[in-house]
Amino acid sequence: MLKTLKINNYALIDSIEISFDKGMTSITGETGAGKSIILGGLSMVLGSRIDNSKIINKDKKCFVEAVFDLKDLNPIDFFTNNDLDYDEITIIRREVNQNGKSRAFINDTPVKLELLSSLTNRLIDVHSQFNNLSILDSNFIFIILDSLSNNLDDFKIYLNEFKSLQSIEKKIETKRLIREKLNSDLDYNKFLYTEFQDLDLDNLNLDDLHNKVKEADNVDQIKDILSKIDTELNADEIGISDKLSQIVKSLSKVSNSSNRLNELSMNLNLVNENLNQIVNDSELILNDISNSDENIDSLRDTLDKVFSLQNKHKVDSLNDLLIIKQDLASKISSHDSIYIEIDELEEELELIKTNLISKANKIHDKRNSVIPEFQILMNKNLSELGMEKSDIKIDLIKSETIHRNGISEGRFLFKSNAGALYSELKDIASGGEISRVMLSIKSILSSFTQLSSIIFDEIDTGISGSVSSKVAELMKHMSKKMQVIVITHTPQVASKGDFHYKVFKREDNNKIITDVKFLSDKERVNEIAEMLSGDKSNKSAHELASELLN
Repeated sequence: MLKTLKINNYALIDSIEISFDKGMTSITGETGAGKSIILGGLSMVLGSRIDNSKIINKDKKCFVEAVFDLKDLNPIDFFTNNDLDYDEITIIRREVNQNGKSRAFINDTPVKLELLSSLTNRLIDVHSQFNNLSILDSNFIFIILDSLSNNLDDFKIYLNEFKSLQSIEKKIETKRLIREKLNSDLDYNKFLYTEFQDLDLDNLNLDDLHNKVKEADNVDQIKDILSKIDTELNADEIGISDKLSQIVKSLSKVSNSSNRLNELSMNLNLVNENLNQIVNDSELILNDISNSDENIDSLRDTLDKVFSLQNKHKVDSLNDLLIIKQDLASKISSHDSIYIEIDELEEELELIKTNLISKANKIHDKRNSVIPEFQILMNKNLSELGMEKSDIKIDLIKSETIHRNGISEGRFLFKSNAGALYSELKDIASGGEISRVMLSIKSILSSFTQLSSIIFDEIDTGISGSVSSKVAELMKHMSKKMQVIVITHTPQVASKGDFHYKVFKREDNNKIITDVKFLSDKERVNEIAEMLSGDKSNKSAHELASELLN
């Protein structure tokens, strides 16, 4: 139950506080007085999107606070599951700072808007003229039937599994598209891969291969030069190496004579060692070239193939070619595995579908079971609301396939006269008739749900006379089971309230602000009289107002 609503710095409201109690509370006021502003403030704390243009004074914070008494609902599990402090008197707060950023709190704990809405949807139902259109939504009929048949938890489980089904169907479709692409590319990928198979890229040293081919291109010249090195440097007695060794040996005998001779001897000895190394290296290279049994034509062919692949695939390194080869191998392998993956997903899909069909049938049967009682209650209410000759029923059938709402397809059928044919409600009902149908539905649902509060925002618009009185009686009846708050322009409805607030505008410091006042018994008579005739001093209106209130 809503106990208190505080609104600060929202639209034309500077600061108001309204207290509520059990039973029925009427809220009245002239058109434009600000009743919709109060409802907008309440919607804000219940989790709706904030319109920053409604915050006129940007220099101070805007906040809305609602206090709820939860002892009749006992939603302890919700608080425990979401790590929130539970209190029978729970405070929900929404605020917008000067920068336009909003924050939400449950018992002073900051929460996300989704969590805030999840809680408030359990606490209060705000119904406006716009909500009458929800009866035209094909999903609405299932919300009603599931509420009446205690199907809501079962349907929630079904819906989660149905979403899993849709997810798998989407995966299968994606896999099939991949399969088609792999099929169209398979032959080409195999052709590309065979070009790599002739090359052992993992064990190929491109620099070494390139050097060997270049040596082979100049092999005769290289042999000639290396032979001269051996002849000139290494010939006995006349070779440079032998002569330099003799000089080093001679100089070493006198190297201790001075530091500079010693340094000269050391340098000359180093030159001799390097020269000997050069001779040895040249001999090794010459022997390697002379004795090599490698097929130079084969090496040259391998190098040409590598360069050709690099050009073809527009890469510069051997590592890039290896990556391309692995990718091609993966695509070819994926072609085979994609069929297995699709088969596995389709098997999983069939299992889920079989399970869902079973659940959907049970949900459908439970929906069907409450329709007779619902139709009796609905038509009884409609008769009391001045629609004695009308009749409403639900046409519920099984669909051939499962869908979001299970296996059920449903329509509201309506006829406004006894001899008329049934047609879909959305096609023939007037705005006033839809308002009364929705009020009747809300009345029935209030007996089956744990919702503790409902707000009707001018749902009685377009209804007058004796029908208004019957609408008021139905709202009054609802208020015996739950808290009912009614924003109304209809005196018959306003008079049924156990409590009465008037919304009005006043001037304060040269600005117009919206305010609210709790009306005493005498003030209520004046307000109802003014709603009846436009003049609260009108004697006959005053007498009728007193009669309505009594």
